[in-house]
Amino acid sequence: MVLPLLYLLHGFINENLLQQALAIYKAWFCDYVLSDGVLPESWHITTIDALSSLVTRGIAPKYDDSSTQIVLNQKCIRDHTIDVSLARRHLPKKINEKWISKGDLLINSTGTGTLGRVAQVWFDANNMTVDSHVTIVRPKAPILQSYIGFWGLSHESEIEAQHTGSTGQTELPRDRVKAMELTLPDEDTLSKFNELVIPITEAVVSNQKENVRLSQLRDTLLPKLMSGEIDVSELEP
Repeated sequence: MVLPLLYLLHGFINENLLQQALAIYKAWFCDYVLSDGVLPESWHITTIDALSSLVTRGIAPKYDDSSTQIVLNQKCIRDHTIDVSLARRHLPKKINEKWISKGDLLINSTGTGTLGRVAQVWFDANNMTVDSHVTIVRPKAPILQSYIGFWGLSHESEIEAQHTGSTGQTELPRDRVKAMELTLPDEDTLSKFNELVIPITEAVVSNQKENVRLSQLRDTLLPKLMSGEIDVSELEP
């Protein structure tokens, strides 16, 4: 019972951490609590395109379970986080701009019910890309990463509303993502926001890694317990 309880505990903690970070984003950048509810004069309206060095769909993978390269799909992006365990492996290709990096914002871009779900890469992504059903938004500068990330997490419904096509055949065009407007705060405010939320996202990643370790430990121990290779009959209750 201990491993499942720890797994659930980490999930609960991560959900709570994300809610705290989202509350800070909303208070600062939607309700303008730092400036008595008024948009500061030094802030201005801009677009995702202006703040990004790359806005693109992913690749069309050729799957190969023996490969060391990982391709994330829409199933991996859920509840504002990335579940790498649901990814697949694909034939090695030359590393290019579509290999994701820490700080990239990933947006599900195909299909009703899935389109618009958002997560940000908060870990060092090695040999990893996304398939063509996911859009990559890469902030121009590190100082923008957390801000754009939590903008995305806070505006999933607005992102979803940018879709084209009919039910079941919906798509999120890249140009519509690029044209979406947001407020650009001053650098001092961005730096202070980063100081608050980066430790939160680092804690989320740490808990995710621990859950992976617990899952691997469970998968190793359970067959041995079932086969009797490990005897727990004499353990004290």
